[in-house]
Amino acid sequence: MREFIVYRHGWNEVNQNPAHGLPEKMPVARRMAEDADDACAQAAAQVSLMDGQYLTAEFADEVDAKVNNISMKVEALERSENE
Repeated sequence: MREFIVYRHGWNEVNQNPAHGLPEKMPVARRMAEDADDACAQAAAQVSLMDGQYLTAEFADEVDAKVNNISMKVEALERSENE
């Protein structure tokens, strides 16, 4: 089993309102599962889905690596107070 990040896709005023700054693709769960379909099925039992919304899942270690890489890039670009 691997860990997955489950994303809900699609805006809706009830649970993913763009007026509140929420993205069209939003992480909603982290699950241990056999595959992406299993992770989505597990999450579907716990997160709300409105008309037009659906779930996808990505390997958590790959998502975490991307996020950590972005954070390192940002830190590298920070300037000191003297600049």
